[in-house]
Amino acid sequence: MPTALAQLGQTSAPVPLADVIARSGFLDLVPDPRGVRGRRYRLTALVTAAAASIMAGARSLAAITEWISDASAWVCRALGFPVDPLTGTVSVPHPHTLRRFLVQLDGDALDRAIGAFRAARAAPAGPGLRAIAVDGKVLRG
Repeated sequence: MPTALAQLGQTSAPVPLADVIARSGFLDLVPDPRGVRGRRYRLTALVTAAAASIMAGARSLAAITEWISDASAWVCRALGFPVDPLTGTVSVPHPHTLRRFLVQLDGDALDRAIGAFRAARAAPAGPGLRAIAVDGKVLRG
């Protein structure tokens, strides 16, 4: 498993699925290691699903693939997996496909993409509301 994905597991608080999906726009910076022929799943869907599973507590490749296989249909649709137009079911990658993909993935490029997301998220939103702490610790010194 790339170390860039491992750093996502170090978050102290649970991260909502919407936050994970917001990362998918930054994952366009990561080059796709797969050949052009035979791609069934988008790179952003695979990496976003792996990130979501790590934030949910998966710590190994087996746990990541198991989480994605067990995820409900609405989660898989939100992560970007394709829906079969005839049956309406969501197809997820086979565990071996996901393992091969994660092993081939460029860890440095993924680290830069996640770093860009975290920097954009930490940047101030500009003029508007300002956060104020009201817990009393500042007043007591």
